[in-house]
Amino acid sequence: MHRLLRVIASRPLGHHQRRRLLSAFAADHPIRRHPPTDSAVPWNKLLRDRLARSRPDLALALYRLMRALYPGLPNSYTLPLALRAALSTRIASAVHAHALHLGLHAHPDVAGQILAAYARLGNAAEARHVFDALPVRRTTLSWNTLITAYSTGCDPDAARAVFARMVVGGAQPDAVTWTALLSAHARCGRHLEVLELFRDMHSSGCEGNAEAVAVALSVCPYASGTALANGRSLHAYGFVKGVVHGYMFVANSLVCMYGKLGEREAADKVFQEAREKNAVTWNALITSYAAAGMCDEALGVLALMEQRGSIVVPNVVSWSAVIGGFASSGDMEQAVELFRQMQQRRLSPNVVTLATVLSACAELLALRLGQELHGHTIRAVLDRHSLVQNGLVNMYGKCGRVTAARRVFDQMKSRDLISWNSMIGSYGMHGLCDEALAMFKDMAIAMVEPDGVTFIAVLSACSHTGHVAEGRCLFNQMVQEHKISPSMEHYTCMVDLLGRAGLLKDASELIETMPMRPDLCVWGALLNSCRLHGNATMAEATIAKVLQADEAETTGNHMLITNLYATCRMWDESKRVRVMTKEAGLRKNPGQSWIEVKNKVFSFTSGNAPLPEAEEIFRVLDDLYGEMEGEKYAEGDAIATHCIEQFPQQDY
Repeated sequence: MHRLLRVIASRPLGHHQRRRLLSAFAADHPIRRHPPTDSAVPWNKLLRDRLARSRPDLALALYRLMRALYPGLPNSYTLPLALRAALSTRIASAVHAHALHLGLHAHPDVAGQILAAYARLGNAAEARHVFDALPVRRTTLSWNTLITAYSTGCDPDAARAVFARMVVGGAQPDAVTWTALLSAHARCGRHLEVLELFRDMHSSGCEGNAEAVAVALSVCPYASGTALANGRSLHAYGFVKGVVHGYMFVANSLVCMYGKLGEREAADKVFQEAREKNAVTWNALITSYAAAGMCDEALGVLALMEQRGSIVVPNVVSWSAVIGGFASSGDMEQAVELFRQMQQRRLSPNVVTLATVLSACAELLALRLGQELHGHTIRAVLDRHSLVQNGLVNMYGKCGRVTAARRVFDQMKSRDLISWNSMIGSYGMHGLCDEALAMFKDMAIAMVEPDGVTFIAVLSACSHTGHVAEGRCLFNQMVQEHKISPSMEHYTCMVDLLGRAGLLKDASELIETMPMRPDLCVWGALLNSCRLHGNATMAEATIAKVLQADEAETTGNHMLITNLYATCRMWDESKRVRVMTKEAGLRKNPGQSWIEVKNKVFSFTSGNAPLPEAEEIFRVLDDLYGEMEGEKYAEGDAIATHCIEQFPQQDY
């Protein structure tokens, strides 16, 4: 080791570079002396040993030291080892440059590892350059590696094009080829194409492998009406091929597939029959239940994991799945409560957990808890993650802190479509139409393509502030320039925009031109506008259509019709609709409110049993009412006394 220090000290290295090399080497205690500088064999052995111990950082430190001591020493065995240790495109590019400098870039082993490194890191462009520079006679392995690069980079079309070139070039696709192609489409949500490709694979004579079966199973829940049939067919295929019980990840995929499709008994059966169960297996069952909306069942599995007290215990993925399930089902209070329980178990949330709870805070308007989570993300150095930042923008926006939302938005290094939509929606929600429109223009300058959600946000902003011309222009722009077909929500926004501005005839004509049957939200927007502007004639015509179209047995529009008749002093008609609503057995959804006290959310629902704390709450309310009544009477007495003093002769 002392000799090594002398050698490093004698080399013409910079001060900081020498310190980094020494620090990296000092951390590797098993190395007591440096290998000789006249042979790469002992260096390669040390590199291979570090990689075998899953220490790519030490392998890279050793490789840097080797080049610092003797730049020409690395050979065709050294460079592939260094490339396997590369954890970023920057490092892979540096080793690639070393290979070019040493003239080893064309060596089959080196070129193959350069291609594999770029593919693993998702740099498809560099992988393609390396692939094109390979000899004309390319192996199946090199083709597979290039397809994997496009799969990792989520470019299924390019992966398919390479696959076609591979077949035309005479190379024979194997199970790895098909699996990479399946993964490329699955990553991008092209689920039906994955199942078609799996059938093509089987028709081509390739039996596939366990990984291919697992990928196909993962997309079954999203295959619409044929989802369960496809899943069962793949289950039978995997059972015949012996991959169901032979590979744990296939069993995990089956549990997820059946659970997400609501097939609880089938999921339980696969789970119970699994020969081995790890944390992924348990989490698969929890996740599948949560995704299918069976939140209580997911919570039960989580509790069972805790009761067993074995090596497999609930982790952050387990808790995040259950929390996300309750949040997706609308039970935000339970989601927040479970997050508190997770914190009590000293489990640090990940970005998925934080994004989910921030969404719950946004729905509950729990600003204080949201701010607490924001502070946690800063301390945990997670506040720069796009998923968390989008959640913060949404939370602050819905809680009325638009300035704080904009501050988080401005701090984002990269903004996706969700970021822009959240910020535009925050402005629109609070009537800041000018800011929403300005943000929409900035989005165009940033060359981010808007979607239907974006236009709902800006149209809603225009509706609440009466910007009719801008709203019409945006609606036309959405259809003509961006080729987005208007949905029911877009038409509802436009009807509300025109109706609020008093353009009831235009709103009615727009409804007549809709390509789909108007739903109750569209009619409700027009009815509300009729009520605002007191247009009884149009209200009568609209009411007839609403009563005819009201198939969902909801009382929302019935109540609106009743109130509209009452506003127009048409008492008999108002009574008739109210009686009809009652006879139909329709009931108004109970009102609900909530308040956050000391980081705990209390929910109040009309007709429900009072909370344990209700007695104290009502007592405080009675005291407040008493003080208000006292102040009212005191103020009345003061006014009367003042009047008597000013007008003593007046007869009161």
